[in-house]
Amino acid sequence: MRPVGKGFPLRVAVVAVALCAPVALCLLWAARQESARRQLDEARSALGRGDLARAHALLGPLASRGVGRGEASYLLGVCEMQRGDLDAALEALRRVPEDSPSSGDAATRGGAVALERGAFELGERMLRDALGRPGDHEAEALELLGRILRFQDRRGEARALLRRQLGRSDDPIRVVRDLWLLDAEAVPVDRTRTMFEEAARSHPGDPRVQLGLANLALRSGRLDEAGRRLDACLRALPDDPPTWRARLDWAIASGDPEEARCALAHLPPDRLEPAELLEIEAWLAARADDRGRERLALERLLEWRPAHPSALDRLAELAVEAGDDERSAEYRREKAELDRDRDRYDRLLRLEAPELAPRARELARLAGRLGRRDEARGSWIAVARQEPGDPEAIDALARLDEEQRRRTAELAPLASRLASGDPVEGAPPASSPGPGPGPSPGRGAAPSFEDRAEADGLRFRFEAGHSPDRHLPETMSGGVGLLDVDGDGWLDVYLPQGGEFPPGRTPDGPGDRLFRNLGGGTFEDATDRAGFPRSGRGYGLGVAAGDYDNDGDPDLFVTRFDSYELWRNRGDGTFEDVTGPSGLGVEAEWPTSAAWADLDDDGDLDLYVCHYLAWDEHDPRTCLDPETGRPIYCEPLLFEAVPDRLFRNDEGRFVDVAEQAGIVDRDGRGLGVVAADLDGDRLVDLYVANDLSANFLFRNLGGMRFEEVGERAGVASNADGGYQAGMGIACGDLDGDGLPELAVTNFYAEGTTLYRNLGGGQFVDASAAFGMAPSRYLLGFGVAFLDANNDGFLDLASANGMVNDSRPLFPYAMPAQLLVGGPGGLLADLTDRAGPDWQAPRVGRGLAAGDLDNDGLPDVVLVPQDGPLALLRNRTPGGHFVTVRLEGTDSARDAVGARVVVDDGDRRRVGWRVGGGSYQSSPDPRLHFGLGEAGGPVSIEVAWPSGRVDRHDGLAVDSGYLIREGDSRPGSLPGFGR
Repeated sequence: MRPVGKGFPLRVAVVAVALCAPVALCLLWAARQESARRQLDEARSALGRGDLARAHALLGPLASRGVGRGEASYLLGVCEMQRGDLDAALEALRRVPEDSPSSGDAATRGGAVALERGAFELGERMLRDALGRPGDHEAEALELLGRILRFQDRRGEARALLRRQLGRSDDPIRVVRDLWLLDAEAVPVDRTRTMFEEAARSHPGDPRVQLGLANLALRSGRLDEAGRRLDACLRALPDDPPTWRARLDWAIASGDPEEARCALAHLPPDRLEPAELLEIEAWLAARADDRGRERLALERLLEWRPAHPSALDRLAELAVEAGDDERSAEYRREKAELDRDRDRYDRLLRLEAPELAPRARELARLAGRLGRRDEARGSWIAVARQEPGDPEAIDALARLDEEQRRRTAELAPLASRLASGDPVEGAPPASSPGPGPGPSPGRGAAPSFEDRAEADGLRFRFEAGHSPDRHLPETMSGGVGLLDVDGDGWLDVYLPQGGEFPPGRTPDGPGDRLFRNLGGGTFEDATDRAGFPRSGRGYGLGVAAGDYDNDGDPDLFVTRFDSYELWRNRGDGTFEDVTGPSGLGVEAEWPTSAAWADLDDDGDLDLYVCHYLAWDEHDPRTCLDPETGRPIYCEPLLFEAVPDRLFRNDEGRFVDVAEQAGIVDRDGRGLGVVAADLDGDRLVDLYVANDLSANFLFRNLGGMRFEEVGERAGVASNADGGYQAGMGIACGDLDGDGLPELAVTNFYAEGTTLYRNLGGGQFVDASAAFGMAPSRYLLGFGVAFLDANNDGFLDLASANGMVNDSRPLFPYAMPAQLLVGGPGGLLADLTDRAGPDWQAPRVGRGLAAGDLDNDGLPDVVLVPQDGPLALLRNRTPGGHFVTVRLEGTDSARDAVGARVVVDDGDRRRVGWRVGGGSYQSSPDPRLHFGLGEAGGPVSIEVAWPSGRVDRHDGLAVDSGYLIREGDSRPGSLPGFGR
């Protein structure tokens, strides 16, 4: 028997140890946690003082253990970002758990890193995750996500993000401005494309990279590329709403109703506003040639959004087609009011932020009238905060809320109906709708050009005189004139020169140049022999050639800063300065383009001169780039406009009759003008392109009286209701209906606007229908219609270049552009197939088209700033032609306003002798007609400004003809032939 208590102390010890073990472990864990916290604090401190090596050494082990509920991983990610290891940073940030207090910051920073690496799909996903988590990171996440949506041209989604901020932002006017910038701000396309192309190399399968490139291609008119990239996106994300939205836009741009319906079927109801759906319904009806159904959809669209400029524009066009001039005029008046409201709204939102807040009520009212409901809401919120209890603000916000609820209720059934192809509710049955436009027949040969300026003796460099202070006239200069100085049948070239600005400080500066054509298109400098001074006479801008004294020899009118010059051609290849005796030796301020035309029908040429703005070269205003602080060229709206002038020719002396003639120009900053009979009444009208204000159409009433009808005629603004930065003008029958169209070059992101002539002096913006999207991301100046490949369809050439050098954000020098036409006037960008000299970057300004070697193919002379002149010689094979030079007798000798019809038996081609055109340039005065394969004889009919009509039959093709008013047979043009 064992003794009582033997072994008891041992048992007690074992139990004691067993009981103390958890406590020890807890103490050890606590000690380790405390140590981790101290290390985390030390790492945070090291990070704060920039000791990245110490922070990294501490954070690596801590992050691997998940210390601080992910805070260590978050800080490690920040550290890796600062060390420049973005892959490691992204890996660390993605390890932060969703329940971590740092998860929102981690997702925001991770999204930024992913975007920096080119992983756009991952970056967008992380930023959207960040927005779903509370914290101070939300504003940064919103800003980053909104920026990338803008880069990808997903403006609807960016607008939805901004809409979320309206009621929560401390500065709702700032959000209003951001909403406005979605439409107003130019996308830096080249830089954005480079960003996405670099991302595509590192992440070729990223669907968001492909979507960004697809949308850029779509906006630039490269539909084939856009379609291929969207296909790739849908293979990766078959049900992705942003891609299907882009697919819808692509289908509309491509004119494919079935693809549009397919895209609609894949889109959630909240992806499109009712106004957008009704726009699509109207478009579908137009594609089916169902005018009644289209009109009903547009009228319903105006019920939803009374301020819809393109709907008003199209309804005015439909009314013209239906012969309802009164209704058309009413639509035009409504749109003109919207244009003026939008101009005021845009000018307000260009003000600095402190100046905007006191104008919140005016902004709200304007936004409401313009149908910009989100911006109206934001402005009324600002008013309500400034003036609590304001009844107008309370009522307006309640009304906007009610409209939003009503729109949401009607959205889903409307989208479903469109996707299924059902007609508009209440629409009458289609009255045997046509099948819609079919595929266009093929065009003629792709044009081919070669720059021969240096080789052929046209050695000239326009010196813009860019000064450190950036005087605005410097960037707007450069022009060219084509004329036959000596009557030998070959076009010579006159080039105004710029030089130092302000002018006059260096008397021996460079002067203008006259190059004589030696035949066959080679040139010699004939400046001295012609009597022009070798040194400068002032800062040259533009030139217009015209026979003002009816002696058969073309004279020269030159615009310079603050002066005019008129040079009379003596007929022996020399000129005399008659500026003073002609009455033109007056202070001119800032003239730009000019046009000669017989505007009072008295048999001699009068003169219209565009003027830009009031610039004081002795006390110039300096404008600074807000980003860099460096001087830049100022916005034109900062200066008072200078009215244009109209000079009547009284037997060689010119009298300014602008005011008594009805040329009212209160706010037009004129840069381009063309003189042509635009309404078919045999009187020469004047169309003027203005910079950032309404364009003018001065309709000739006879007797040197004019009426400004730009708004009523549909040519004052574009279809979207905006005044554009009009530069140059081209005039010609693009669609082959015998009526002259108007093309106006504009600023970067605006594109060239094409106005289709509806007859009777009415026009409509048909830029989209004519295929002008490829011009959108160029800043156009000089422009001309020409038939570059002699296929019988007009093409469009433009000189392009930026005003301010904002590289790398926007390109400065730009390629010229050649858009090639086909049946119906549809244009295709064939610049890259026309030869490498079209693609050479230039700061282009003046441009004139003309056949300089008399081979029946129009060439192009292009004047860049501070670079060599380009003579783009046309080398395109094939195609027949006729060239016509007109000589009036009862009409003014230049016959401006004459209409010429060339009939080959199958087709009639119509051309007009116009005055002015392009930008500060003067084109070939002869009319060139491409005939395609028509090799047989043609008839030519000329309707002269005097009212006389002459017809000549049985004329051979591939020839040049001199047609004199009243003569029974045309003569041959010297030097002409293949």
